[in-house]
Amino acid sequence: MAAERPLTAALGDGIVQIRLPMTGNPMGYINAYLLQDDDGWTLVDCGWKAADVFAALEAGLAEHGRALSDVRRLLITHVHFDHYGLAGTLRRAGVPVLAMHPRDWEMAQRHLTDPDAFDRAADAWIARNGFELIDAEGFVDELQHHRTELTRPTELLEDGADVGRLRAMWTPGHTPGHLCFLDRVSGKLLTGDHVLDPVTPHVGIWHDGRGDALGDYERSLERVAACGAAGALPAHGEPFADVAGRAAELLAHHRHRERQILYALERGAGSATDVARALPWRRRGDPFDQLQEMHRQFAVAETLAHLQHLEAQGIVVRDAAVTPIRYAVAERAQRV
Repeated sequence: MAAERPLTAALGDGIVQIRLPMTGNPMGYINAYLLQDDDGWTLVDCGWKAADVFAALEAGLAEHGRALSDVRRLLITHVHFDHYGLAGTLRRAGVPVLAMHPRDWEMAQRHLTDPDAFDRAADAWIARNGFELIDAEGFVDELQHHRTELTRPTELLEDGADVGRLRAMWTPGHTPGHLCFLDRVSGKLLTGDHVLDPVTPHVGIWHDGRGDALGDYERSLERVAACGAAGALPAHGEPFADVAGRAAELLAHHRHRERQILYALERGAGSATDVARALPWRRRGDPFDQLQEMHRQFAVAETLAHLQHLEAQGIVVRDAAVTPIRYAVAERAQRV
């Protein structure tokens, strides 16, 4: 838990890890990283919008003799509320630069202009795939839209953009515009939610037309594995050394998952929910029906990411003319 760890850690090379509270969330905290640069300090990610997060950030800065007025820029790895939610508060407090990838700015506008409508569309899509949420109101509460707000970036960062000592690396998958940042001083990679250990990052299909999100994610993992990073500074959990090794483990996990999904389809599963019911979940292998309702919906979204990745490869075919949408192993793949 966050209370068992110090608020900050000096990591060397002018990098400070600040553990910001995620009150009520089992993950406990999210990491923001403060990096010293020639023109001031850069903050990467900022936690969700809450008074205790803002207070922890100010206290973390103070521990190292700094204040918000020393922060030159805020970089966002991706627009999920626990990474971007406090951005509006920090801009109003005087942080002059807010930057993210344009694809995630597009996502933020779609999601946060009318969050309820966005979530209803997600619920309807998952229902078309065989899982209808019973306690939809309770799920909306879990999403904690009050923890974030739509805040316009001052800069949009494309792949390869240099921002002080950091170089942006576009790593889509977890979100369409997820960014990692390679630190050219320490050689370490700020991985956001793209590479975590021991958690497997969520890649799900929550709306029709998202495309091959898992394919994007796997290609991004391969790119990260090849970038030569000297270590990972993740948004959740603690820094770790072997970026390439962890990326290889995540790729192996997804390939194993695909084999499990193909087996479920061959055994008669048709919808994404049917397939999800046939799979073990979490690291301890929980049955689908023992998951909380919200987590079952996430499981279906993740299963859809795998099914659409297999469809993109011609291994699986989809029948979208029926409800729920049905999947089957392609005849060509069965013969191979």
